[in-house]
Amino acid sequence: MTGFTALHVLWLTSAFTFAREEMVRLHVSPRVAAAAGRPAALRCSVSSERPSHLRVQHMEWSRNKTTLCSVNSRGNLSTNAQLAPSDFHCGYEDQQLVLVFNRVRPMESGRYGCKLQSNQGALHQYTVLELEEHSGGAEGYVTRHGPACRFRHVHPDGEVHWFHGSRRLPHDGRHGTTKRVEDGGWLSIDSHLRRNASEEPYNCSLRSAGSGRVIASALVYHTDALLEGDGGHAPSLLRNGGAAAAGAVLYISTSLLFTLQ
Repeated sequence: MTGFTALHVLWLTSAFTFAREEMVRLHVSPRVAAAAGRPAALRCSVSSERPSHLRVQHMEWSRNKTTLCSVNSRGNLSTNAQLAPSDFHCGYEDQQLVLVFNRVRPMESGRYGCKLQSNQGALHQYTVLELEEHSGGAEGYVTRHGPACRFRHVHPDGEVHWFHGSRRLPHDGRHGTTKRVEDGGWLSIDSHLRRNASEEPYNCSLRSAGSGRVIASALVYHTDALLEGDGGHAPSLLRNGGAAAAGAVLYISTSLLFTLQ
């Protein structure tokens, strides 16, 4: 009889908790798309079958166990902007807590959680902030070894492909690519070739790892005329190559919206 009573009480407690949580609901968008450098808002709202009896005791937006902003039982809003490097603010009205990023970068993309504690139950939901594909452009230039290009403010990661005319060049020992993470989580990608001068331009294209589309491309002119200096020698800027050559020489940069065939 004692065992039955304990089991009965446990069942009643579970049923009561389930009934309370069924009365209140938490609403978020599963995914929110954001354009690079533009604002984005994550909204978390509460609804109830008995709204006049609902009392919000605590509500918050968090990421990786760090509370970004929260509301207490009095409706007072607090923001922990000093705990996160992101540029954001929060707002609360009509039982809706809004987390707004003023400009979205790669470091802001990811999973966020909204948590509710109320007199009608405790709930939590998650949403994912997705940054759209982006490239800040492409720059083509020439070093003493051959054509090179640079892609700035890239998201997500990508793969560099080189073309000479209509012919795609293989990824071999004459093709090198380096990547580094910049402020805000952006990628900077540099690629170079060890190739001889040619009257036909080279094409350097960045293919997104996300969609497989080409999101930026540059034409690089690596001709004998550019390499010839006074007396038939290469100008010092090209002989030295490296960082000095990065801003030099003729380049054409463009963004493409077609897919590599």
